[in-house]
Amino acid sequence: MQSKNVVVLNLRDVNLDMRKTIPLIVAKHIYNGHKQANNKKSLSIIIDEAHNILSKTSFRETEDWKDYRLETFEEIIKEGRKFGVFVTIASQRPNDISETIISQAHNYFIHQLINQRDLQTIGNAVSYIDKITEESIPTLPIGTCVFSGIATPMPLKLKIEELPDEQKPDSHTLQFERISRVT
Repeated sequence: MQSKNVVVLNLRDVNLDMRKTIPLIVAKHIYNGHKQANNKKSLSIIIDEAHNILSKTSFRETEDWKDYRLETFEEIIKEGRKFGVFVTIASQRPNDISETIISQAHNYFIHQLINQRDLQTIGNAVSYIDKITEESIPTLPIGTCVFSGIATPMPLKLKIEELPDEQKPDSHTLQFERISRVT
């Protein structure tokens, strides 16, 4: 019996090649184990910075390895629901993620996106979003997102409450003025 029900795998200090390989090995292992155990519990896999792991283009790996990596995650996302396996992906670059993976998502929390290709990817993938809401995505304020998908009858704009300072992750945007000062 596991003593924890949440495992965080932080790959911050791992090189790019291993940032694609380690999640592949871990996800495949836990998915296959969960599937074979015929669990009555669900398994949630959350992939942050998903564009690094689920990217459809890669110049560092062979085509065969890229295909295997993507096919593995595509199988988990397409087939996993019947085994109680659910995947959440978070990315600032949805255009870099495999179309198959994006098309399998059912609910979306869309924060501000400015890049035209990313906006087009979201527009193509999210059939539950109206044109006015879609056009508001580039101007969403910090902490606001559009929630759209099968869980809601219409797109909703949500204001996400900010975490207290002691609970915030170390992921803030550096202030240009602070890093550009000559000392």
